[in-house]
Amino acid sequence: MTFAHGTWLWMLLGVPILGVVLVWAQRRAEYRLVALLGTNASRHVESGTETARSWRRALLLAGVIGLILALARPQWGANEVVVTQRGTDLVVALDVSNSMRAQDVTPDRLVRARAELAAFLEGYDLGRVGLVLFAGQAFVQCPLTLDLGSIQLFLGMADTDMISSQGTALAAALETAADLLDRGDEGSPDGRRAVLLVTDGEDLEGDWQEAAEQCDKRGITVFPLAVGSEEGGLVPVADGGVLKDDQGNVVVSRLDLPSLERLAEATGGQVFRLGTGTLDREGLTGLLAGLGQRDLEDRHVSAYRERFMWPLALALIILAIRYFLRPKGRTLVMTLAAVWCLTAGVHEAHAWDLLDQHAASVGEGADLYRDGLYEQALDVFLQARSRQPDDPRLALAVGEALWRLERYDEAQREFERAAALTDDSILKAESHYNTGTSALSVGDLESATRSLQQAAALAPDQADVLTNLEIAQTMLELAQKQEEQQDQEQQQDQEQQQDQEQQQDQEQQQDQEQQQDQPSQEPKEPDEAEMSKQRAEAILKGLDRDEEELKRSVPKRLKGPQPRSGRRW
Repeated sequence: MTFAHGTWLWMLLGVPILGVVLVWAQRRAEYRLVALLGTNASRHVESGTETARSWRRALLLAGVIGLILALARPQWGANEVVVTQRGTDLVVALDVSNSMRAQDVTPDRLVRARAELAAFLEGYDLGRVGLVLFAGQAFVQCPLTLDLGSIQLFLGMADTDMISSQGTALAAALETAADLLDRGDEGSPDGRRAVLLVTDGEDLEGDWQEAAEQCDKRGITVFPLAVGSEEGGLVPVADGGVLKDDQGNVVVSRLDLPSLERLAEATGGQVFRLGTGTLDREGLTGLLAGLGQRDLEDRHVSAYRERFMWPLALALIILAIRYFLRPKGRTLVMTLAAVWCLTAGVHEAHAWDLLDQHAASVGEGADLYRDGLYEQALDVFLQARSRQPDDPRLALAVGEALWRLERYDEAQREFERAAALTDDSILKAESHYNTGTSALSVGDLESATRSLQQAAALAPDQADVLTNLEIAQTMLELAQKQEEQQDQEQQQDQEQQQDQEQQQDQEQQQDQEQQQDQPSQEPKEPDEAEMSKQRAEAILKGLDRDEEELKRSVPKRLKGPQPRSGRRW
């Protein structure tokens, strides 16, 4: 077993950390709940048992592990796939005559041409490339191949001493290049082939017109790459001097641009300049891509089978089970929405069905798309769109490739752009449909419903449009119900909180009233000064009574005792 994106497996190290964070968060929530509602807080909160919470944490961690494994794209079991390489055959015919040593470009024509060709071939991916060297005669230096490293190697070795017969035999170069292209032809009728003729055009022998006509009849387009300047330059020789003719005159080599322009016109090509500026690599690549694609060669490729769907499906099932363990009713709504999406199956965008299969670059992109090579297909579509930016079909193709690469936001913008570029009802319906599908993929249910309604209005007989519209509307209704239920629950929670706060306020008010009433109910202790005054008054009253008793008893004592009878003796 192997993983296509094994770097995602490093995310597994974060799963234990996530588990610790979840446990800590649960403990902190319980502590804060007890601090708010007291030790009996669990009776007032619908949070389930500790066992259910533990199961929910474990299921969440298991679901995360499954999603990480799915992102890593596990693969096992190999299949042998036959891949037909399509592209444009190109032969580079490089002039290695002595005139290419002229120094009217820096450092000289040949060195500059080799450097520019190496830079051009470094990013070339349109097909096979061959190499022909010529001067007074021509020969094949490297046959047609997809191994651009070999072409780069032979190109770096090209020099003026490789051909003893000097001159500029353009006819021989064109014939040799055409024969090389014919030998590599697989018999595919689509598209033309190309020759990149790198030369200064000097010393033409005059028989290139017939060779150019034959190239055009054989489906070959010639693109001359004119090296040098029309003012010309001196040609250095090995002994340190400059090249002279038989009469001893210094030879000034000049670019013959008019002849190269006529040669390009004869085959439907275009002249590119290489002088003070650099080669227009993007322009040349665009013209070569516009020639069309041909079947080049078949390759047997061993490809692993994708198995990411198994951990992905397991993760979704685990997460669905986890949500069933939630105590509140909104879980059922969310689960039903998820099950609806999984069982109903959203129809995919299919913009590439509307592409013009006869257009070369777009046809190649459609082939790559059908083979599942979405990145390469996107590059081809972008190149085609750069040449025709107002074509709504190319915008649809780019959006479809982006959708397949799960770049849904970018895909949605491309589909909206396609709808704005066209007045055709079919293309507009397709654009709205793909816009709605992209919005549905990212969860933008309102935009998805609106776009799919527009598509259904333009194409009411399309089953996939109606199906996706039904899914979007159902999910939108479920989401709205869920929001309403959440709002109700939040309102209930707020009311309960307000009731608790009012109850706490009443309890506090009662406590304050009891504290205020308590001092008035306690007996007052007598003051010490008041007690002393009372004792003094009691003592004075007692003295007054004694004084009265004494006054009454003194006269009695002075008179003496009363006689026992009234008779006196």
